[in-house]
Amino acid sequence: MTSESADVNDSNSDDPEISTQAVRFDPFADDEDESTDTAGTQAVPFDPFADSGPTSGGSQPTAPVEDTSPRRDSFSSGGTRRLIPSKRSRVHDRRLGSNLVELPRISDTDPADAVIDDPVIVERKRNCWKCGEPVGRESGPGTGPLSGDCPHCGARYSFVPGLAKGTLVADQYEIQGAIAHGGMGWIYLATDHNVSDRPVVLKGLLNSSDSEAQAVAVAERQFLASVNHPAIVKIYNFVEHTTEEGNRFGYIVMEYIGGQTLKQLTSAEPGDPKESTKLLSVEQAMAYLLEVLPAIGYLHSVGLIYNDVKPDNIMVSSDEVKLIDMGAVSPINGFGHLYGTPGFQAPEIAKTGPQIATDIYSLGRTLAVLTIPMPMRGGQYVAGLPSVADVPEFEENPSFHLLLQRATAPDPADRFTSAEEMTTQVLNVLRETVAVHTGVPRPALSTVFTPPRSTFGADLLLAPIEAFFDPDQTAFYDPADIARALPVPLVDPSDRAAPLLTSAALSDPRQILDSIRAARANGFPQLLDANDGHPSIELELVEVRAHLELGDVDTALDLLSSIARYYGENWRIDWYLGICALYNDEPELAFERFNEVLEAMPGEIGPKLAVAGTAELIGRWITSAKTNRSPSAAAKAKDWYNIAGHHYHDLWFTDHGIVTAAFGWARLELVAGNIDAAIAPLDDVPATSRHYSTAQATAILVLVHGRPSGDVTYEQLTRAAERLDKMPDAELYKARLTLIVLGTALGWIVAHPPTEPLPDFLGYPFTEGGLRVATEQTLRRLAHQTRGNRAHRFMLVDLANYVRPETLF
Repeated sequence: MTSESADVNDSNSDDPEISTQAVRFDPFADDEDESTDTAGTQAVPFDPFADSGPTSGGSQPTAPVEDTSPRRDSFSSGGTRRLIPSKRSRVHDRRLGSNLVELPRISDTDPADAVIDDPVIVERKRNCWKCGEPVGRESGPGTGPLSGDCPHCGARYSFVPGLAKGTLVADQYEIQGAIAHGGMGWIYLATDHNVSDRPVVLKGLLNSSDSEAQAVAVAERQFLASVNHPAIVKIYNFVEHTTEEGNRFGYIVMEYIGGQTLKQLTSAEPGDPKESTKLLSVEQAMAYLLEVLPAIGYLHSVGLIYNDVKPDNIMVSSDEVKLIDMGAVSPINGFGHLYGTPGFQAPEIAKTGPQIATDIYSLGRTLAVLTIPMPMRGGQYVAGLPSVADVPEFEENPSFHLLLQRATAPDPADRFTSAEEMTTQVLNVLRETVAVHTGVPRPALSTVFTPPRSTFGADLLLAPIEAFFDPDQTAFYDPADIARALPVPLVDPSDRAAPLLTSAALSDPRQILDSIRAARANGFPQLLDANDGHPSIELELVEVRAHLELGDVDTALDLLSSIARYYGENWRIDWYLGICALYNDEPELAFERFNEVLEAMPGEIGPKLAVAGTAELIGRWITSAKTNRSPSAAAKAKDWYNIAGHHYHDLWFTDHGIVTAAFGWARLELVAGNIDAAIAPLDDVPATSRHYSTAQATAILVLVHGRPSGDVTYEQLTRAAERLDKMPDAELYKARLTLIVLGTALGWIVAHPPTEPLPDFLGYPFTEGGLRVATEQTLRRLAHQTRGNRAHRFMLVDLANYVRPETLF
């Protein structure tokens, strides 16, 4: 099969009308008022020297004779033979996306089965290649003409295949038949008699019958022969064919790939009365995209832009995923007619020309179309993304939503800066998505951030153990604790100072500052073309970090202000501004900065952890404000807790090494009153973690503390006792935990006098008298162990005397 396919004798009106067209371009035209209803690959003229005033739309190609096409679409089953695998077909399960996702079986299609028996374009898909207006359609009963002159612009059109079966092109390629219809006309299967009769695909190069224009098109496309990447269809040759009328047409000869495009994989099943498009799961779509992103990156590295990323142009065979249809590829900044598909093509391309950012946009739009129900208007996908409220996938997976938002940002400067950067974030979001959906962690080292430097908040719920004589004590973690625990951005390897900074990152901050001062005084001789004031953004950010580690927040802020003025927006600057805000006790500002980093790097652990920590901190500050106990304040706090809880949850599911997330998730589940849900992440803390004992102690405390003893259930008491029995006697917290559990049990039995004897509890009778004896003895043992604080020891003895059972003496 090929990339471009059109509806042949089908009636599915739900599909976007996809084909290639040359259309008039007006940079000031309102997208809402376009007269054409096309959604196919279209040629847009780009003149890099044009001013911002109105244009005439650029030059238009001359009329085609061999064939034209209004749109690109998939074949219907009625217009093709059944795709029966040949004996050589390979059918098996595959896992893509770094082996994270299992994908459905795909059969390799025998070339002969791909040939269309009756290649006729349905009338609703017939539009003028030049002006986009309907042509070849019959208003009443009957069939519209397959060729003729456009009544709107006069251009010649034809929907009849120009190469008949048996035609020999360039004395080498024997045409077997048409297999698809695209923007450059019909696409043909041929046999290459010069190379073992291998099957090849021939596709037209230009919608024009002008011989000179065809020759130019062939010459301009010769560079594609040098493209060599395993995920890109192979280009074998460029040839010309002269028709009986004497018109010359250029063709690109490509390898034949038996399989299905993503467009075909998501098309309605034959006979589906609703003719509804099938959507891929978020995981599957990202896995497929990860297979072609390296190919896009390769093209960018050699100065080329693909220009037409869409599901139609991603072919899935039994053992590979490839980009096909190289007809729209152009050099970066190339101008002239640029081919792409409305709904997938970046809106600014007519002004900027082909850029890395325009391909990034198309990649994001492709991912969106494959996974969510994108709205359509006039036969093409409308700009923008649906709201979160309308798309369950966005609500369930905020990281995926952020990924699409950045890739398809209206401003090219807000998109991913490269295919490599996008690849990293897609893979990270995929890991998170798979982990959350399967419950199996998928950890990986970040290439953007260091691991977290420490934990924060792990011992917050243990405050009653540390000060059990004041069980109502509320604990807070200092914002500075979050700042010190968070990871730091890794040095960008593309920065000119990167080689100098790799070792400096581990140096003493004072040494770093001294080295930078000395280098600045010498004019940074190690850096070529160094700017006097701003030799390298990474060098200046290392200086910022050094000042922060020395506690000099004001100097760090001054430096960041200068860096931002010179370099403009940069997520690394936002990160350090967030750190400064934490040190200055400004959690709301810190949250804003960290959230901007998360929007830029949606798959990274660092910003998720920062957003979660600051959101929880804001919620706790709201609930702790004695002057604001209103319902609205409680609702605001709950919103902040929901943000924090969601990120803690996803982080923990993704990587069990991030124990900060486990404790954070437990705290917020406890705030919501979900005891069992709070214990679950604590039980999952690995035994090899240095926080394992803290997690076990916290789980016991969660079962019995933080609410009136009478509200604790008998089952929760016994679970706490069982956990306590398993704790080693040498455990630091055991004696104090035992006291808290016994005290809670004593309060419970007073509130719930048993009607029948209960089993012993921690080795003592489960009666009020038995629990008083147990509590008294535990208090005295604890007092004996407390030698460093006389007041504390006397208090424990007084408590023991108070709680002991009454006796005659």
